[in-house]
Amino acid sequence: MSSHQKLKEQIIQKISKRRYGSVLVKGTIRKQQGIWKNVVTKILPMYLSDTYTAKEKLDYGNFAMVEDVITLKDLVELIKNLPEKGTTTINLGGYEVQVEGESLTNGHYKYDSGVDYLDVGWFLETYQYTSRNQGYSSEPLISPDLPLFPDSRVAMQTFLGIDPSRHSGSFGIIFCLPNYGAKVEEVSIGSKEIKVRVQTKAEDIKNIIGKLYCQRGDKIKQENIEFTNENGIVTVGFRPDFFYLALISKVTGEILDTRRFHSSWQLISKGIVFDIPEYEILELIRRGESETVEFKREISKPEEFAETVVAFANGKGGVVLLGVDDHASIVGLSDRDHKDMITNILRSHCEPQIKCQIDGRQLDEKSIIVLHVEEGNNKPYTLREKGVYIRANATDRVATRYELDEFYEEGRSGFRPHS
Repeated sequence: MSSHQKLKEQIIQKISKRRYGSVLVKGTIRKQQGIWKNVVTKILPMYLSDTYTAKEKLDYGNFAMVEDVITLKDLVELIKNLPEKGTTTINLGGYEVQVEGESLTNGHYKYDSGVDYLDVGWFLETYQYTSRNQGYSSEPLISPDLPLFPDSRVAMQTFLGIDPSRHSGSFGIIFCLPNYGAKVEEVSIGSKEIKVRVQTKAEDIKNIIGKLYCQRGDKIKQENIEFTNENGIVTVGFRPDFFYLALISKVTGEILDTRRFHSSWQLISKGIVFDIPEYEILELIRRGESETVEFKREISKPEEFAETVVAFANGKGGVVLLGVDDHASIVGLSDRDHKDMITNILRSHCEPQIKCQIDGRQLDEKSIIVLHVEEGNNKPYTLREKGVYIRANATDRVATRYELDEFYEEGRSGFRPHS
């Protein structure tokens, strides 16, 4: 039996053992010489009780994005019909799509629920039927009745959760096999303890155990986390420089999800937050504004607020303390929903989107917001219609031509912060 046939049987076997129901198929296709050809298709079996209605196709003439929902039986037939090397045709939302296959491979990687790649949100393993690179066009996707995209790369990133400029080997059919048992929703790192919040689906919360490894210098702590509800707390005695967390089924021993963190990483995984003690916030206020700290009494000018966030993302990251004035006095905030306001401001003013953690706190019986801005991994970040801003000492300024050239050269070289 060839390795190709073995992998097909392996995928089918795993599908049969998991609690899957309908299958979501999302494909990007490109017309060449009158024939629709597959660019990237993502196949995602959904949880047994989940339902999904396929959206209307987005057809721009020579490039289209299509959703379809098929049965598990249809999926098995599709897998069985994949040739070891050659051309096959699949039906995708009413389109007859040609797939020029090269090989079927095991992705070798297992992605935790915090990874943005493929936009699945559960612990995931992948298989891929690779194909010839059909490429993506730099031409904008424009239609009177459809959303506008500056090029098909951005469209694929939005539609599939894949940036082909960063994941150049993703062309073909990607089979996503998620584990819907349980996942890590949030890990809160305090000065001496770690709190873990989980979400369960197929697993009973009582049948889940968390295994935690923590390290700070030569201090090492290994602990089990028991969950009586969705929250688990473990005392480690120090704030770790590194940790690795695994959720495991007590019944099967299967890994349900993982999460890891290292203080040297410039990009922090989704769902990892820092519970900063009050005394540390007060110390930040005492030291005053700096290259990584900004005070704002309130958000009176949304563009100026977004300008600071953009500058932090283009630099080393930083903290905005909202409800603290320029004289380092805690003045507090009104009762309005500042978290939604901040989210909406950043979505409408920043390009690309910037990852932040918004934390509401009480100091001196007054409400403030602590906004943690991560250093970006997709620089330069831009304030829409204004330009690229960077942080200089305790102020924001427009980047110079030389600094812009450095950003773009970094991007062309393929450099990315550790993730």
